[in-house]
Amino acid sequence: MQKLATNYFSKAYFEPYSGKAYEQLSQKALVKDFRKIQACFAKGNYRNDPHFNWVFQNIIYNNYLAYGNPNFIKQIATVDTKRDQLKNELDTASEKGISKSELLKLKKSLTSEYAILLDSELKQANEKIDAAIAIKVDTQLDEVISSIDKLNNEKKSLTKLTLLKQQGQQLLPEASQGKQVEFQSRLEMKASILLKNAVDSDLSSVDQNSDISQINQKILDFKNDYNAFSGNNEVKKGEEKLLSRKERLIETQLKTIEDRIAQADSNNFQRLENEYLGYLPIQSIQYQKLNGLLVSRKKELVEKQRLAKQQEKLTKSQDRITYLNTNGKDEGTMQFRTLGLNNAAFFDYIYRGHFENIELDVNSSHFLMILSGYLNTFGSLCPEQLPEDKVEIMTQECSRENVTTNGWGVEVDRYCIAWRTVGTGIYADPKLYAAKMRLVAKQDQNALRTVIDMYTNPNAMGNSVDQIHKAKALQTDMANFFTLNGCDSKSVEQFATNLLAYANQKPPARLKGMSVYEKIKILGGPAGDQNYSKLLNDILGNQSKTWAMNRYVPNSISNVREFKSSDKTQTVSLTANYNFSGLLGKQTGAVTVKFKDGLPDCIYFSDFPENCKKPNGALVAKYGLGQYGK
Repeated sequence: MQKLATNYFSKAYFEPYSGKAYEQLSQKALVKDFRKIQACFAKGNYRNDPHFNWVFQNIIYNNYLAYGNPNFIKQIATVDTKRDQLKNELDTASEKGISKSELLKLKKSLTSEYAILLDSELKQANEKIDAAIAIKVDTQLDEVISSIDKLNNEKKSLTKLTLLKQQGQQLLPEASQGKQVEFQSRLEMKASILLKNAVDSDLSSVDQNSDISQINQKILDFKNDYNAFSGNNEVKKGEEKLLSRKERLIETQLKTIEDRIAQADSNNFQRLENEYLGYLPIQSIQYQKLNGLLVSRKKELVEKQRLAKQQEKLTKSQDRITYLNTNGKDEGTMQFRTLGLNNAAFFDYIYRGHFENIELDVNSSHFLMILSGYLNTFGSLCPEQLPEDKVEIMTQECSRENVTTNGWGVEVDRYCIAWRTVGTGIYADPKLYAAKMRLVAKQDQNALRTVIDMYTNPNAMGNSVDQIHKAKALQTDMANFFTLNGCDSKSVEQFATNLLAYANQKPPARLKGMSVYEKIKILGGPAGDQNYSKLLNDILGNQSKTWAMNRYVPNSISNVREFKSSDKTQTVSLTANYNFSGLLGKQTGAVTVKFKDGLPDCIYFSDFPENCKKPNGALVAKYGLGQYGK
């Protein structure tokens, strides 16, 4: 508003209107003009409008008509001086003698030194300066165009043409529209003639080249030589001709190329890949053929490398292998199958008597759950294999309840106050059953401590849910255990003998040889790229069978991220999102799988991030054996 006021009362606008400059008005004339404005303000009823009242009091009254205020008059004089000064500078700018740098300096001063003038005036001044600059730049562009026209139509002129092109492009933004069009037209005309001659000369003997490496070098040189004009049609045609020659050479030499790829080792594989696939369009038939061969060979090399590393690890574990091969009895014709079982590794270590590999505490509720599950399942499915002195499996049932009712006789509470021991009708081996009852008694002694730990543990709910998952996983295992292994098999007898030994913490009946699960631990994770989406989908699909409420949506793994060790040699963990359906419909969850010695070890879900759930042993073995490799 101050800017508009001082410009309005300047000589350029006020004097033609009033006949006198503002500073020449008498005090009487100033007061008279102010009264006119004030009367209009009042008649228009603007005084009652808070916004217009503020405008009148703070802007019109205090600033614009300040009764000859010397400061205001001085501001008007400054505007008049700046306007005259700018006019003189613009008149000078139209002269040919002023340099481009001086014009740019004047243009920059519009936003600082002359900022008090009206925006419309500054815009007009800016346009005048731009026009003057354009005249200067057009002259410079004419010189560049003239130099372009004088170039010889041969390849050695390309360097000069590139430099002239760069010079012209630097000038274009400030040149006139007509000169911009002229420059582009003359440049393209010269480039087309020059490039056609140069490209034709360069590629005149290309069909005589029969070596793919030479063609690759020719393509590289061509791209470097004509990089500044890569969008030109002549250059594009030249590239297409070179690529077409390479494709024809690949077709005629395909049998030799296939043999070289099949014999490639890790040292020359990358070189062959670059030689054959380099510069070829991905959609070309030749690219698709060779890429398929190279991918296949790469997998072979990765597998070879994996096997070599595994052999190296086994060699370092030779003392352990020797110990296992010389301690225990021969397995003979026995076959103990655990494929697909959730507790596969534990079952196999028990069967072999390799207790040193077992991490499960004999006094834990999980082991008691496994022992009880085995006794009940064996007693139900294999009663003919029980000894003559078999004993009945007993259980507790409520013998007396306490029932509470309200004043209307409606039951509001019920709980058991007395228990009795009853038979289940299922029988068990007396020694195994005695071991179970001893563990039950020991856990009963620690029942109070267990309850206290349960309620004071910050992850109590997670542990409770995990117990449900473990119980469901064991039910699945027991349902398949005797399908995989016959009731009367020697392997089941061996398993039962060592299960009793482990429960009583006695020496096992060891078998010679290394468990496949121990071997996988020694070998660690597989080499090469792995299909982690498939691995996580299989792990979650298997683990979700133990879920109590939610249901995993198959193949819903997304956003997989891999974290490696500091030396980048092993996977430390994987994180991903997955979908599941529950009471609230379809939802998205997060999962982390942590690795130990390069193998999946613990599954953590976002709802219980501190609760480790063990992945299926068979899937871990499958991963360790490299069956998830890409």
